[in-house]
Amino acid sequence: MKATPAGKGKMPSDLVLAKTASLFAAFANEARLKAVVALMRHGPMSVTDLIEVCGLEQSALSHQLRVLRDASLVVNERRGKQVVYALADDHIASILDDGIHHARERSGKGDGT
Repeated sequence: MKATPAGKGKMPSDLVLAKTASLFAAFANEARLKAVVALMRHGPMSVTDLIEVCGLEQSALSHQLRVLRDASLVVNERRGKQVVYALADDHIASILDDGIHHARERSGKGDGT
């Protein structure tokens, strides 16, 4: 097993580790993960479009989007009567890509989805 650490030596501060744990906790729900993957794959989306893509009820999706907003993983903007969500920054897509790639490797499936 070969690991490639981001930086050798000193451990991150407790505050940085706590914020990192919160980041991963926000990803640790399948409904939230569906929403952020949909935003990663499709770009900014209205709540209506996210409901369709994710297959979630409006109330459930709204709750999960609130958690993602609170974790600074997504941002929203009102466009007329619609609210459009997007990933907060490119780091989120990188983390998701790495996680999906790792899950595919570990499961031995390269199903392309």
